[in-house]
Amino acid sequence: MRKRIKFGLFVALGAMLVLLFTSENWLLAAVVGMGLGAITFLFVHAYPNDIAPPADRRHENTVRRRSAQRETLR
Repeated sequence: MRKRIKFGLFVALGAMLVLLFTSENWLLAAVVGMGLGAITFLFVHAYPNDIAPPADRRHENTVRRRSAQRETLR
């Protein structure tokens, strides 16, 4: 499933869930639900891909530092 479709589903689902529990001010409830859906999408889809184990980060920093040292020696 594409990211845009997933995002749209999360936003729509969030808006519908919040609208189920409201009795007044439906527009505000829908906007809040859309925001909660967008935040949930970020945590479910984007956030896990952003986390790298510390060992990988150390290795990336070591490679970056060594390549920088090689560039200064030239």
